Amino acid sequence: MSALADPVEQLAEAFFSALEDGSIERVLACYAPGARIWHNFDQVAQTPAQSVAGLDLLFGNFSDRRYLEVRRQPTPSGFVQQHVLRLTTHDGAVIDWPACLVFDVADGRIARLDEYVDMSMLQEGA
Repeated sequence: MSALADPVEQLAEAFFSALEDGSIERVLACYAPGARIWHNFDQVAQTPAQSVAGLDLLFGNFSDRRYLEVRRQPTPSGFVQQHVLRLTTHDGAVIDWPACLVFDVADGRIARLDEYVDMSMLQEGA
């Protein structure tokens, strides 16, 4: 069985592709009803609808987003992904932003996402 035949892998690919493409609609489609997105930097759990403001900032402030050095590991309830998100500003500056994300998946959709990032890297590079 190829990695892409795995439904969790297909979900991961769809989610990160939507983020790279800047498609809020496709990102939101990856979430289960009642999903929560938690951030280490503010320790707040948001609904997908509440997370749209952050996506708008990410998509509006950067002309290009690419996930590099992706390490994805399955877990009993979903998967963990470590990566470097390469962000390019509208004036061409590049920021490499490492992150670790923990996903719980239910019925083929993201039920919970715990996001571990250093927000100061965006403030310093912006």
